[in-house]
Amino acid sequence: MDKIDKLLNKIIPPIARQDGIDREWFNNEEILTKLNDEELKIVEKRLIVMLKTSDDSLIPQTLIQFKSLDSIPTMLERLALIKDPFSRITWASFIDEINNGDEAMEKIAFEELKKLEFIYEIQGVIFQDLIKFNSLRINNRIATFVNHKYFLVAQHAKEFLNLNNHKPIRKESARNRWWGFWK
Repeated sequence: MDKIDKLLNKIIPPIARQDGIDREWFNNEEILTKLNDEELKIVEKRLIVMLKTSDDSLIPQTLIQFKSLDSIPTMLERLALIKDPFSRITWASFIDEINNGDEAMEKIAFEELKKLEFIYEIQGVIFQDLIKFNSLRINNRIATFVNHKYFLVAQHAKEFLNLNNHKPIRKESARNRWWGFWK
């Protein structure tokens, strides 16, 4: 295994937990900032090649850090193969973010959002991708979920639209209030 392969394994670790790396909280930004220009170019090209055969979302998230315009054609190819509305929204958000806004990707995200019908499809994580578009019509669509009959859906919509005005109650102060009730 050459130096670049080892470096790529650090930048894009395996999805399964390995060597104490938990992908859920993994951030490769520190690794990337230590690379020189030549290493960055090589890594970017290799990530684009990896993208052709992998749907690992850490790859496009890393290419976003590169602002890799060269990755857009490959991302568009991947997007064309995806049928699931959630994944289409996510991949459209990757492309939109690299391009610092992309009307075609915003349109795709909006159309895919309209397809989501079931409660299990409307999860907070999708709002996270949608809010990145900074689109009035997408935000208006998210706002339709603010009074949703399922509490978590409504909370996620409010959270991503910054409509939650309350501050979380610390456990200790909540406990003190409860005992204060009995006084």
